[in-house]
This record gives sequence, structure tokens and C-alpha cells, in this order.
Amino acid sequence: MKIIAVLDDHPLLLEGVVSFLNNQDGYRVYPFLEEVAMIEFLDTTKVDLVLMDMQLSNTSGVDVCRQVRKQFPLVPIVALSNLADGNLIFQFMRAGGNGYILKDVSNEEFLYCVQLGIDGKESICDRAKELYTGAVSTMKSLPRLTRREKEILILISNGLTTNQIAEKLFLSPVTVETHRRNLLTKFKVKNMIKLVQFAMKHKLLDL
Repeated sequence: MKIIAVLDDHPLLLEGVVSFLNNQDGYRVYPFLEEVAMIEFLDTTKVDLVLMDMQLSNTSGVDVCRQVRKQFPLVPIVALSNLADGNLIFQFMRAGGNGYILKDVSNEEFLYCVQLGIDGKESICDRAKELYTGAVSTMKSLPRLTRREKEILILISNGLTTNQIAEKLFLSPVTVETHRRNLLTKFKVKNMIKLVQFAMKHKLLDL
């Protein structure tokens, strides 16, 4: 009997997934509306698969994935989401996820992906795989940033001025301005607003 923990803060959707899986042979499924309760369960029970939504009330699926992966490195974690976003899939897999299933898949594809996850294999439904492959290709084509450039980019996105960034990072304003110009050049954008929009679109601020 394979044990599956399902995390989703939508009770009706959670009930549907749990009911469907419990009606299949070989699965025992435990539902959770909050990540804290699921993590407590993982601490006391050997689980063969975690299925989790990406949109949670108190946190993001990516953050929960990181936490579960850190505390339970051997547990397969697969997203079950209606968010068909290649960048999000990339972030989830980078955070330690084993797969990504879109909620509009057929019953057959869903069960196939669930079994792949239980077997410790990459478990991505066909549509999510297309999106993920595209996101990986895009990310590989993005310019590489130094640690300092990433720091400055995040501070810019938080609305800090050149002088504020310089004070926070113990740099001269001239040095910060140089980094700002280099960022504009690297990303081929005209101003800081476009730079931040680009970084948010590709979720560079989460890296």
C-alpha cells in the first residue's frame, strides 16, 4: 500500500483528488489543507509521494517544496496545479520538485504521473513538459549575473535608490551606478522599470 499526502487549501478540490485516488487499488491517501499539518505528518509517517497545489493561502508551493525537500530529502514531491506557467514549473523543479501535473489532465495521465512520482522518476504531464522545456531553454539563454548584480537587482526591485543601495551594500554610489548600467546592457532594456518587469516575468528575483 503506497501512502500519498495531498496538500491543497481548496477543500472541494482536495476532497475530489483524495476520493479519486482512494478508489484506486494500492493507494492510501491523506488530505491536508495546511502545509504545517502535512509536515508534521511527514515527520511521523513514511510517505511515498507528496502531491501539492502551487497556490496556497499562507505561502507558495515553491517555498513548501524547498522546506519539504530540506527536511525529507527522499520523499518525492509533485505539484498538482492549474497554473500552466513554464517559469513556475522551472522554479518548482529547481526547488527540488520531482514533477508537475496540470489539473486538467485526463484520469489516465494523472494516474500514470502519480505512479512515476512514487517510483522516484520525473513526473511531468505532457503539457507541463512542453512548458518546462521552453522555460529551461529560455533560462539558459538569459545572461549570467554575478552575486553582486543579483543583490543589486533585488534591491532595485524593492524600490531602493542608488544611494540607499550603496549604503546597504557598503559600496560607492558610482559603483552601484556602474552595476545598474551593466544590468541594462546585459538584459538589453532601456530603463529600470523594464529591467524589473523582465526579472519578475522570468522569476529571476527568486533565484
